[in-house]
Amino acid sequence: MSTLLLLLALVQVDEPYQRFAAAYATLDADRVVEVYTEDALMLPPGGEILRGRAAIRDRYARGFDADRERGHTRRITFELVDRIVSGDVRSDYGYYTIIGRSPDGHENRSRGKFAKVWVRGRDGVWRIRSDSYSAAPNP
Repeated sequence: MSTLLLLLALVQVDEPYQRFAAAYATLDADRVVEVYTEDALMLPPGGEILRGRAAIRDRYARGFDADRERGHTRRITFELVDRIVSGDVRSDYGYYTIIGRSPDGHENRSRGKFAKVWVRGRDGVWRIRSDSYSAAPNP
C-alpha cells in the first residue's frame, strides 16, 4: 500500500473520534449525542445502563451545564489500544484523557479506559452503539 493510501486509511479510521472530540469541546450535549446511534447503550461506571440518545444526552448535559456555569472548558483525547472490525461493526478499546480548565487557568486531567462498539449506518457514518468506560490510573 502506498504511503498516501495508508495515511488516508488512518485519517478515515480516526474521523469518528475527531468528530466526538470536537463535539465534546463545545460542551453541547445535542452535538455530542449525534455521535451515538438512536438506540445506543451507555454503561457508565457505578450506574445503571442508559438506553437511547435522550438518556445519554441528559448525562452529558448535566456535566456540561455545570462546567459552563463555572466557566470551565473541557477537551478529550483518545488512545486506541486495539480494534476489531467486521464489516459495518467494529469494537475499539483504549484510553481517554479529559482535560478540564478553570477560568483561572488551573488544569485538571482525568484518565480512563473504554470499550466502544461502533456501527456504520446506511449513510456511511460511524456512530457509537455501545459505550462503556471507567477510571484508569494516570501514567
